[in-house]
Amino acid sequence: MGRASGKGPKRLRGRPGGRLPRFTRGYIDDCGHPRHYTRIPGVKPVALPGLPWSTEFMDALDKALASRKAPEKVEIGASRTVLGTVNAAMVLYYTSAQWKSLAPGTRPGRKSSLERFRNQHGEKRLRMLAQPHLQAYINTLQPGPQRNMLQAVKHFLDYCVTVHLIPTNPATGVTRVKRKGGSFFAWGEEHYAKFCARHPVGTMARLALALYVNLGVRKSDVVRIGPRDVHDGVLTDFTPQKTSRSTGMKINVPLMQETRDIIAATPLTGTETYLVTSFGKPFTANGFGNKMREWCDEAGLPECSSHGLRKLCLTRLADYEGPDGRVLDVRDLQAISGHKDLRELQVYIENADRKRRAKRAIAQLEEAQKTRTR
Repeated sequence: MGRASGKGPKRLRGRPGGRLPRFTRGYIDDCGHPRHYTRIPGVKPVALPGLPWSTEFMDALDKALASRKAPEKVEIGASRTVLGTVNAAMVLYYTSAQWKSLAPGTRPGRKSSLERFRNQHGEKRLRMLAQPHLQAYINTLQPGPQRNMLQAVKHFLDYCVTVHLIPTNPATGVTRVKRKGGSFFAWGEEHYAKFCARHPVGTMARLALALYVNLGVRKSDVVRIGPRDVHDGVLTDFTPQKTSRSTGMKINVPLMQETRDIIAATPLTGTETYLVTSFGKPFTANGFGNKMREWCDEAGLPECSSHGLRKLCLTRLADYEGPDGRVLDVRDLQAISGHKDLRELQVYIENADRKRRAKRAIAQLEEAQKTRTR
């Protein structure tokens, strides 16, 4: 089936006035016979019998197409992994149900920590990883990153135990340094007043402030709250994103009259979410965080951030003391904040209790001094 010197083979076009079926090619050989072959990407050409569009021709083409294998999905990093290493285990982890069980807002932070760990220790044998090694590694980090890294690595190694890559979790018992005063700057009443002075009622910034200090929500939640979540003036059965995959706890928090008035006085609010961009679109959590950073800077509050407003809300609740001397306990705070770990809320209660005790102690001391001088 060679070609004659001079002119090449004459190409065929299938049906008169038409084209050959897709994935085929044809020509007239030197003896004047029509030849047809498949032309399927990634598949060796196969000779096709009969004439184009005939039953035997199309049956053979369909058979060739059916033999084509779909390209296998290649996991990121799979080409540079060695079986039994941290790298190989992490490739599997990113496709696991355990990884997918994490809330969408949690995964980016976890992956950032894991990739940092992987870059330094990915080539090492997973079974050689022991608690002293992890403790030494955690000790090299700052207090804030220590917490994030330990959470990410523990979850990853729990998966490794589940699929029998290692017998036990070497992160068990690894400790971290707790940052004094918390990881986020807590707003005070002076910061709140300064922000209000710069961003009056009617602005999106003031609306965000009102939602934060009333509802005590996180950044990932404040951007999701809208009219559809509020019934009879109450944020009803709202599930915080952070605990949606763990406790599934729902919160029911009334909107204060001040918050309702600010919502009504804001010219631009969304139908799905109260907080919207200048284009009328809902904020993403990261986009809103950047915007909040701008609003704080405009108010001369570079030390403040959006998460600190959640702390201000909880501080106000813990500091509250009714006319009858009644104060709120940790369960009252949890009903609003949706915290899973009550120990985190107990810190606010203890701080408020110390302030009240100090206030009463000084008042009693002053009264005693007045009594002695009479």
